[in-house]
Amino acid sequence: MSLSKALVALAGVVVTYASNLGDAGIVSEQDVQRNFEAEMSDSGNSARLQSLEDALRLTYKALPKNEHGNLGHEAVRYALHRMFIQRHGWFIKGLEPGSERSRSRPDTEEETDSEWVPSYLQTVLESRVGEEGASLHDLSALAAVLEDLVDSEARGRLAAAYDILDLPKDKSVEVKEVKEAVKAYYVSFLLSGNFSASSRWEALERMKRFEQHYTDWTPADGWMHDLLNNKFDSKSSFTFDEVSEMVESIGENYYKFNDVECRELKGILSGIEGIKAGRVRLSFFYQKGLHSHWRFNEKKEYLKVLGALDDSDPNNPQVILPNYIMARPNCLESSNLYAICCRNECEDLMTSIESDVGSDSATPARIADLVSKLPSDTVAAPRSLSEGLLSRLEEVALSNNGQVPLHGRLFAQWMHHAYPRECPYPHEASENPQTPDEWMAAVGAGGSQLTEAEMRETVEQDQCASGLMSGRLPNPEDCGDATGHELPWNPAEQLLVQTSAPGRRITDEVEGTDGDVSASPFALTDLLVVVGVIGFLVWQFYQVQHGKGNYKIKDDRDFFGQKEQEASGDWKPAAALAALACLAWFVDLLDLTIFLCTLLGSVGSILIQRFGQAKGGSNLCDDPFGKCCV
Repeated sequence: MSLSKALVALAGVVVTYASNLGDAGIVSEQDVQRNFEAEMSDSGNSARLQSLEDALRLTYKALPKNEHGNLGHEAVRYALHRMFIQRHGWFIKGLEPGSERSRSRPDTEEETDSEWVPSYLQTVLESRVGEEGASLHDLSALAAVLEDLVDSEARGRLAAAYDILDLPKDKSVEVKEVKEAVKAYYVSFLLSGNFSASSRWEALERMKRFEQHYTDWTPADGWMHDLLNNKFDSKSSFTFDEVSEMVESIGENYYKFNDVECRELKGILSGIEGIKAGRVRLSFFYQKGLHSHWRFNEKKEYLKVLGALDDSDPNNPQVILPNYIMARPNCLESSNLYAICCRNECEDLMTSIESDVGSDSATPARIADLVSKLPSDTVAAPRSLSEGLLSRLEEVALSNNGQVPLHGRLFAQWMHHAYPRECPYPHEASENPQTPDEWMAAVGAGGSQLTEAEMRETVEQDQCASGLMSGRLPNPEDCGDATGHELPWNPAEQLLVQTSAPGRRITDEVEGTDGDVSASPFALTDLLVVVGVIGFLVWQFYQVQHGKGNYKIKDDRDFFGQKEQEASGDWKPAAALAALACLAWFVDLLDLTIFLCTLLGSVGSILIQRFGQAKGGSNLCDDPFGKCCV
């Protein structure tokens, strides 16, 4: 991938600490504050904000809202993450799911990691809007600020390239020198900013060495010229601002070139997957790394931290194809603010579903109909969904009050089953206590990769992989795939927005099993409550019918002094229970199903007791209301 190519090229470009382009344009807290105030006060480009609103509108409409009709904290992060991936192929650092970091500025000024920016920016917004949440305009303003910061970084790196090449920034520069400056920026871009020089001559020499060592430099350079040739040919000289627009367009469009390599990677892995779609036996993975230009050498432990390992069968660990393709080692860390990774193809599928549904949830039948008509790169349509897929979809609805939330973990898992090569498997947040960066910091960069000897040993110990090396296609049963095509399923739900129903929150961890189907614990609780309430009412009715109810005959005098006799049942506990249920629902302590069952059970109990009173009273004087005036 691009990162590994950059590492090879970096070996041929000796790095010094003189004018390192990667150190230019680093974002500060003041930059964030200044850009935020400019966008929120509409002093920025209103046409640009409108364009961003248009780009965000569909996702905004489909996301669950808070009580004010706006987006909550996690929904804002999700919407921004989705937009930048679709718009530019940018994985904004600090916006990836589960990657939220401290919301304060890094402790040291030398800190170049900018993952703090999105959380800090969101904190600034939330301090302004309070608990009301983010409107579509607020969301577009946040997106505009992040784009502004990215552009500012690009301008800073270009300014550093101008300084190294001794080019003036206050007047126009000839096209030949402009091409040198753009090339210096592009080399720095491909080297994740790790390019420096102390003079013009040294910079030009290092760019030449980079061309010689960077794999596929010819197509990469050709793509850049195809992007900018129209501008190069339009004038003989350019201002710094005009050249800044050129380098900004490189960052905004590079994902299109990167997608070519991503599709090639997907094809390579799909060609060696096992009987389970979207899964590659670990030994096959290493075997391909030994006999191709792809660097498939990540340790099993590192693959697990990346979320790219399916170890549900300890005897047959497998690489999860879409999770690996989008994993951080395959990304180009071209900016301090974002990385360019292989795009999540599932986002395009989700966009289509959101557009058709127009809400944050839908019935299982509606989703099944849409997905059956929705093709992907490897799944043809129309198709008939399997009974297993339909059953899983019903399970998701069962644990979410009859609806399927489009932005919950269970639906993401269902999409992985429906599109196993396009949609990543969604791990629970608690499964990986360390991020890849934290794991790398703990074990060191070299601790993430196997040596060639270790890879060969792993392959040779696996009969299937050694058979593949000799040209013999392995028997799936011999390779531990006799369990069939079924992918693992974990019944734990996790929603993007916390709702008022505990049944729709993740408060307990649920262990998944290999292909085992089990209902959500909350759905099981609901079922038990329903059965219990019905059983109690039947038992109470039986007591009344057979005269076993606890109904007392009391004597009293009415308003006119006449003597009254009444069969009195004890209805007060049922009424108290109904009141408590209402209170618990009001403070979000009861699931909707349990609340309704409790309320209806209490009302039913009172009605049955009234029937018992009537029955008791009729034994006294055949008064249908259980009273007898004497």
